Amino acid sequence: MDGGGDGSRRSRAVFMAFGTRGDVFPIAALAAAFAQDQRQYAVVFITHSAHMNVMLDSCLCQAHLSLRPSSWRASHRKKMIQVEHRKECLAAVEDVFGNYTSTDGDFIVINFFALEGWHLAELFQVKCIISAPYFVPYSAPASFERQFKQSLPLLYNYFQEAPPNTVCWTDITHWMWALFMETWGSWRNESLNLSPIPFTDPVTNLPLWYVREESPLLLYGFSKEIVECPGLSSIGSMGYLRNPKAFLMVLKAVIEKTDYRIILFSSGYQPLDSAIQSVASSVAESIAIHHAGSGSTAAALLAGVPQIACPFLLDQFYWAERLHWLGVAPEPLRRQHLIPDTENASSINNAADMLIGAIRSALSPEIKAQATRIAEKLSSEDGIAEALRILRKKVLLQSKN
Repeated sequence: MDGGGDGSRRSRAVFMAFGTRGDVFPIAALAAAFAQDQRQYAVVFITHSAHMNVMLDSCLCQAHLSLRPSSWRASHRKKMIQVEHRKECLAAVEDVFGNYTSTDGDFIVINFFALEGWHLAELFQVKCIISAPYFVPYSAPASFERQFKQSLPLLYNYFQEAPPNTVCWTDITHWMWALFMETWGSWRNESLNLSPIPFTDPVTNLPLWYVREESPLLLYGFSKEIVECPGLSSIGSMGYLRNPKAFLMVLKAVIEKTDYRIILFSSGYQPLDSAIQSVASSVAESIAIHHAGSGSTAAALLAGVPQIACPFLLDQFYWAERLHWLGVAPEPLRRQHLIPDTENASSINNAADMLIGAIRSALSPEIKAQATRIAEKLSSEDGIAEALRILRKKVLLQSKN
């Protein structure tokens, strides 16, 4: 890192994002744009080694952790992988902030799969900002509030009685509840020397009554043309394609029963948005069939092509329903309609018939026209520029004042 004495050092910004391409690439784009826009900052982007080929600006430093995005959620060695992952996160962030006593103007930007960054921001006493190209990908357990109130009554009151614009119970239920899971407590205490529970004193374990932090800044990365900003009150890269042979057999059956042609994009292909744009411009009638991940959804919306969604998990179900509500897609397919559990002829043919029906619906004049209308509206927007404007206003100006 550039630097020297605290008096002449450059301010530092860390952008940390984990997950699949759709989770990571928007944060990478924001990091690169910020590095170009704010040359006085030393900017570091931290992600999986699997994303090391992400297109980034030359003025942006990179730290690639060894963990691959497809393994960190479902591995049988989950605990061991988690320990190593957090160790690498600490080392990467410590390399940025650890040699300086001043943190004026410094901050960390994370996505919802990089909550390590929140705890590390607390350790190094820098502002933490959340940037999400998607909705919160998880929700609090139904019993969370009851259990929290029973086990931490003083901290519960601390959040309930929070003054305006400070961290309150609404922030906790919206997304911050995940910071209080037991898996973080031992790491905070043993590796970071912080209190096991956020917002408590490490000695007394009582709430920090004398400290009231501002509600964290959330940068939501979706257009108001697609979804209202939430109030505070390609399939191959996902790693969840359990039976790829059945999937390919369904596609083969569709081709045999119709005159449709299918182009399959999978992990390792060029960026999805470019691929969809290219195909959409060269084929008279195109449809994007995908898992309703935020990245695939956005790429197809921008391309102006009708969509067919088959959600598998997390926020994909929301996006699939939203596409249908917007009128750019028929009703979402169920998983077995695209990837049957068995490979017998009956299952494959039934799935192929469902997919053919969805394709015919998606090619209706109404859906095609609506997809074109929305793409025209989106083409005039610049989400990165808007995010930079908010960072300048909410972070850079505040740090100067």
